[in-house]
Amino acid sequence: MTIPFKIYIQAVGIYALLTMPALIFPVMYVISLFYVLLFGWFAWGIFTICYFFSDRISLHYGTRMAMLSLSVPIAVAFSYQMLQVILIEENVWTAGFCLLFPAAAVIAGWISLFVEGKAVKEDTSNHSKSFTEHIDAV
Repeated sequence: MTIPFKIYIQAVGIYALLTMPALIFPVMYVISLFYVLLFGWFAWGIFTICYFFSDRISLHYGTRMAMLSLSVPIAVAFSYQMLQVILIEENVWTAGFCLLFPAAAVIAGWISLFVEGKAVKEDTSNHSKSFTEHIDAV
């Protein structure tokens, strides 16, 4: 549970850094960070589910990282769609310039995922060892 949460927290920090050019319009930057803190939990939840699913089916490290890499844009898209579902914004996918913010969130998620790649690899190998030991015991 700690690895997906750490990836999420790092991604929020990286997102704040990646979107700093939006400080040209400070209100937009603050609203963007507010939305990330408010709606990012949806992305964290989806990513965490994918993380534990990949752990449960005992994927190799490369396959697991590929699956998690694909889950990042899915989680961000779901989170971004929640702006429309909860009636904060109308038709969020035609927002033009504002679509750069979810793109920055995806990039931040990927950077954070690959920064924590070693922890994911250790978690994968620990799970593989315990699975192998369980098979050998039977």
